[in-house]
Amino acid sequence: MTASARRLAPAAVVILLVVSTVFNDLLPLIPAGELSKDAFIYVMPLGLIFLFSRPARLAMPTAFTLIFLALILAIVASVVVNYDEIAVAHFKGRSGMSRIITQAMAMVLGVVVAMMFYNFARNGQMRDISRGAQWGLLVMAGFGVLEVASWYGIPGLTQLFDALSVFVHAETSEFYPIRLRLTAFESSWAAVMLTFIFPFAVTHATRGQLVLYTLIVVIAMVLMQSRTAMLVMGIQFLVLIWAFLRHRRDHMIHLATLGCAALLALFLVPGGQRSVVEVVSNMIEYGSTEGLIDPSGGDENMSNVTRLAAIQAGVSMFREAPVFGVGFGQYGFNYPAHVRGEDLRSWEVRSYLTEADIELGWPPAYSLHVRLLSELGVVGYGLWLALILPSLFRSLRYASGVTYLGRMHLAVATTLIGWMLLGASIDSFRFFGGWIALGVGYALPRPPVGVTRR
Repeated sequence: MTASARRLAPAAVVILLVVSTVFNDLLPLIPAGELSKDAFIYVMPLGLIFLFSRPARLAMPTAFTLIFLALILAIVASVVVNYDEIAVAHFKGRSGMSRIITQAMAMVLGVVVAMMFYNFARNGQMRDISRGAQWGLLVMAGFGVLEVASWYGIPGLTQLFDALSVFVHAETSEFYPIRLRLTAFESSWAAVMLTFIFPFAVTHATRGQLVLYTLIVVIAMVLMQSRTAMLVMGIQFLVLIWAFLRHRRDHMIHLATLGCAALLALFLVPGGQRSVVEVVSNMIEYGSTEGLIDPSGGDENMSNVTRLAAIQAGVSMFREAPVFGVGFGQYGFNYPAHVRGEDLRSWEVRSYLTEADIELGWPPAYSLHVRLLSELGVVGYGLWLALILPSLFRSLRYASGVTYLGRMHLAVATTLIGWMLLGASIDSFRFFGGWIALGVGYALPRPPVGVTRR
């Protein structure tokens, strides 16, 4: 291998790793459960090979390592305390111990990803991470164009989309075409990916690229019609605007004035106020600008009922075992005992309760925060927050749009803020973008004195 190839190969691997995070619904090729649909799993071995090819340069942040070891002890404690119930737990073809193993593997995998990118970042490959995010965003945008074209049956593009979807979209549903899902298995997860890809894409962007990337994300949010996307990305946009304009109060005042003027003009248009209120209320209540879209044909959004039932069940478990929880990975086994009778009006809840009904699979908690509180109690949940929040607040403090380092801190802060917000909507450890941002955050140095306070 030539010297040029030795320099390019690690960069290519890091870029490929970041791009692969946007695919999580591939045709499974290995028996790895839900992880077999993530493209990242197939590329990760290359990253580990390059990482361990330079063992002398490997390092781990002390604080992160100690907190993670404490979290492992909390997980073990939750299992020991609830061992009698876990040993006999069996539901929908899964045992209590098998669930512990699979969920522990998912968490350890996330930590490995964080440590891998911690080393990539501290060894001078931060710009490769930025380039990977830029390519990932463009890949998502390109696939989105093909997806929209398929809605209208445009010849050529529709056939190309259908051919690619055989590999990219392993799961299908008659309700997916009404919402843009890009390279993800559904629109909410597309929003999850954007919460990582977009902040890191703008770290190395020119002014023109910044405008382009922003337009891509705004258009995607509108077409996704996802409450998750609009809430999380909306808050991330506010953080980005604050960081880029924190040293230019005149620009912030001008922007606020333009926003107020636009809002006033909108409400002065006949019917404008009613239209905006209707669209916003539909998004909040039903998750769609069209109003109620529910396969059961009822007049109530069953998705809301199902989510609230799952969260209430998790809170009930936490109240029952507030210190160490009901046991790591045991939420689904305890779900039937904590569902209220009034929640049975949802066909999804009834499906989750019926052991023989595997149409919807395992009962989800719909919230990582609720799941961790119910499974690990305040001890485990507190340690989980201790892994993330210090890096988040540190990067938020040094976030700035002035320098590349400031933008990297901004990307870490906004991604981790997004992860915390997404924890109210997803309950999985599979958000590789969050783990990458966490690792990068621990590796980023402190900016020179005075750079963030010009």
